[in-house]
Amino acid sequence: MTFLQIIWTLACVAIIASGQLLFKKAGLEIQAAGTWMSPRALVTVFCALVIYAVATLLWINLLRFVSLNRAYSFMALCFVIVPIASHFAFGESLTRGYLIGTIMIMCGLIVTSRFG
Repeated sequence: MTFLQIIWTLACVAIIASGQLLFKKAGLEIQAAGTWMSPRALVTVFCALVIYAVATLLWINLLRFVSLNRAYSFMALCFVIVPIASHFAFGESLTRGYLIGTIMIMCGLIVTSRFG
């Protein structure tokens, strides 16, 4: 993968991660309102879906130039980014097991991207 392709792949990962955070926010809005029909919840869900749609279009475009098995391993970064971001955004805890798993994911990504 070229440097630009890696940047595009990481952008897709970041966009997907932000969509996941918005889904969590939507869930909290629904819980607070007690209904799915809350305007804030509906707007949040809509924004998350738009973000996912944009990420999907970027991903499809990226796959025109990069093999799926090379690009897809980067999606594992969502398992790193989303919990860390949810820790800061929503006060969710990070466990020791999560930290160990994160190290393993990063090692796996290094192995697959360098030797894949």
